[in-house]
Amino acid sequence: MTSGMWIIRVVGAISLLVVTCTASAYGPRIEIDPAVDLIAKAWSGYGKRFILQDGRVQRPRNGGDTVSEGQAYALLIASLLDDRKTFDRVLDWTERHLSRKGRTGDHLLAWHWEPGKGVTDWNSASDADLDYALALITASARWSDPRYTRKARLILSDLLDLETEMVDGHRYLLPGSWRKGRDSYIINPSYLSPAHFRIFFQCTGDSRWNDLIEGSYHLIERTSKSLAGVPGVGLVPDWLLIAQDGALIPAKGFSDRFSWDAIRTSWRLGIDALWFGEDRARRDLDGISDFYTREWERRGGLFFAEYTYEGTPTQKYERVAAYAMSLSALARSNSPALTGVLEKLRNAFDKETSLFEGSDDYYTNSLVLLALIFYREGKLPTLDPRNIGCR
Repeated sequence: MTSGMWIIRVVGAISLLVVTCTASAYGPRIEIDPAVDLIAKAWSGYGKRFILQDGRVQRPRNGGDTVSEGQAYALLIASLLDDRKTFDRVLDWTERHLSRKGRTGDHLLAWHWEPGKGVTDWNSASDADLDYALALITASARWSDPRYTRKARLILSDLLDLETEMVDGHRYLLPGSWRKGRDSYIINPSYLSPAHFRIFFQCTGDSRWNDLIEGSYHLIERTSKSLAGVPGVGLVPDWLLIAQDGALIPAKGFSDRFSWDAIRTSWRLGIDALWFGEDRARRDLDGISDFYTREWERRGGLFFAEYTYEGTPTQKYERVAAYAMSLSALARSNSPALTGVLEKLRNAFDKETSLFEGSDDYYTNSLVLLALIFYREGKLPTLDPRNIGCR
């Protein structure tokens, strides 16, 4: 038992009541954090609406299809919430239906599956493969089961070989195996996950993971300052193109806004700041927090879901996903917008469905859960990152 903290498990392994009197990564802990109860209810609603009995995670808004990202999100959330029953059910479907081993010989996941058709696109998606591997490693640490670790190591080997590339002296994460061997490379900054890479290095000893950490921060810090000569405001685009000489430019045919992809960047950087105390993550998060805080104050207590790279709203609408993904940045700097954002998230929770915003919106509900879990970990940790390793 951690000094000064008592954890009482209620209703299986999902609901946690945490009473504490010690300091935390985000400041003094409160007696009982309301995020704990909200997470438990939201996970219950998520399981009922999006996770089918056979372990498939459906996207109701997209004809009930499935993407590897969704399976990986559910696995990661289940491992973080100590929900082994759900984890094993989702893992079983994932391995039986999305495995590329029989098709391409590797251990990555096919990214798209449709009811009645099966896999409709065998290309991989690296963000899903990263979260899939981390979920297996977290599961191994949670439940002391080396079988999960063995699976993770196979994924990690293929991920390095098929989904990373050296460009102008830096190793970068590609969006999938489909981008290997090109003259220029499309990059999605919101896929870059330095904390994942640190854990993967601990598991494998392969120095390419350390190279990926350096390449990721090199790209994020450059991109947040300027893109193709356009001055930045601390934000990164959804997508960009990196040429063989290292030049960063907008990717034709892909969004260069700060919107539905790029909002995840602060969550991924936030893990590295929270678990490993990375100063570069803290600086980048502070830049994002400063932007959000200025918008919050300028617009009377709100900010929007989509902005240009230069920080101008492209469409003036709010979304719960954007508020949720801002938590890592706002909490790190104790922004005056933090309390208001948390209130918006609570108000967006539908008590009847136990879901956020739209009952058919798998993506928003996934991001809110992940954001709240890591916000909770900053205040009431249930995982010690030093113990998250391959067994």
